[in-house]
Amino acid sequence: MSTFGHRSAKRRRKAPQAYSYVSSEEQRYLQQAIRNSKLDVKRGNGELDVPHAPTFFPTVEEMEGNPLDYIEKIRPIAQQYGICKIIPPKGWSPPFCVNMESNL
Repeated sequence: MSTFGHRSAKRRRKAPQAYSYVSSEEQRYLQQAIRNSKLDVKRGNGELDVPHAPTFFPTVEEMEGNPLDYIEKIRPIAQQYGICKIIPPKGWSPPFCVNMESNL
């Protein structure tokens, strides 16, 4: 009888090996990180005090022409948060920006 493709019924799992290449300083840092992570779980109610990102409501006049000009205008405010939301005005339709004559 062939044992090809047949697993042994008594398969043993090897015990994890200790990392022998970790220096004592690295071991100290690892233990400190574990202690700190346990502290983080116990802190507060789990909520972060993250400020809301600004939301901008431009007018049709501000969005006419090149919308990137408006984005450049609000950049100093938005950069402080790393993100912002721009709600386009009702009735504004973005310009069609695809060059249909390009071969790309």
